[in-house]
Amino acid sequence: MLRKYRLFSILFFCGLFSVNAFSQKDSTHSSDTLRFDKYYIYSGILDARDEVIAPFHWNGGQWATFGVLAVGESVLIFAGGDKSIQLFAQKNRNSTTNFIENNIGDPFGDGLYPAIIVGSSYIFGCIFHKNHLKKMAMLTAKSVIISGLTTTIIKSIAERDRPFQDNPPNPLHWKGPVGMFNNNSFPSGHSTVAFATATTIALTCPHPLIIPILAYSLATVTALGRINGNFHWGSDVIMGAAIGYFTSRLVVKHNNWGKCLRNKNIRRKTDNGN
Repeated sequence: MLRKYRLFSILFFCGLFSVNAFSQKDSTHSSDTLRFDKYYIYSGILDARDEVIAPFHWNGGQWATFGVLAVGESVLIFAGGDKSIQLFAQKNRNSTTNFIENNIGDPFGDGLYPAIIVGSSYIFGCIFHKNHLKKMAMLTAKSVIISGLTTTIIKSIAERDRPFQDNPPNPLHWKGPVGMFNNNSFPSGHSTVAFATATTIALTCPHPLIIPILAYSLATVTALGRINGNFHWGSDVIMGAAIGYFTSRLVVKHNNWGKCLRNKNIRRKTDNGN
């Protein structure tokens, strides 16, 4: 039954994105430039650099957003919010929430569904010469990698216990930084991957509207599932979601890959002219 459900989900994703393949306009880049080459890799390095130095260039609105996130996280961690959410989730946990977590949320957060989305979109893009699908797939892959690395670094520094690791669960149990990586609750990696995937899809494929709605819905289910499974605190999933969301926005909006491709085309024209 579970295998049939997952197979249905996989076929649904493929069908949805195959329909989308014929509903979007293509980019101006030629199909031979959208490849996993040195320009793509270099743009990823630029994206990672931009993420590190981003706070030095934030405007008032961005600092306000950071402040709201910081205050919200502090309330959850130090004012009992995490503990209340954990107790509520475990009290109301049942076979239905477990099924949703195991068959919808977890596969979207552990990389299975994102890999299917990226792979099928890239293949459809190659077969039907739809550059926007190839671009979406490659930007999603880059966003997931960069945000995933960010989350992994923070995990190794924070060394926070997961709810199930203490009896009773203690949201204030932090052991970092010691480098053991046995306590890696904060932030949630599944939430990071889910929201990095959803945000890139929403920004690159905004139409039809069902696509971003479905993407963010799956990401939210993933985050809630991590709390349902007693793997994460509420503050873990919120921080993981924020890392995935804002990293993907940076990757798409800064468009370092597009800049690299334009420089490549300029050099190619210059060489041909000579």
